[in-house]
Amino acid sequence: MAYLASALDRAIEVFGSKERAELWLEKMSTELGTSPKALLDSREGYERVLRHLHSVDIAMNLR
Repeated sequence: MAYLASALDRAIEVFGSKERAELWLEKMSTELGTSPKALLDSREGYERVLRHLHSVDIAMNLR
């Protein structure tokens, strides 16, 4: 699953550890309507996850 590996790599960059990134991928997201991992079976879902990760990254860096 290339999308999962790529999304995990990006999530590790955002969250700072593999463990936190994996938890985030599994957790229900109200913004996405499902867990990020559940969307990674299509290009469109993968792009939604990356956009959401970008938003999370920005929000975390505003602190």
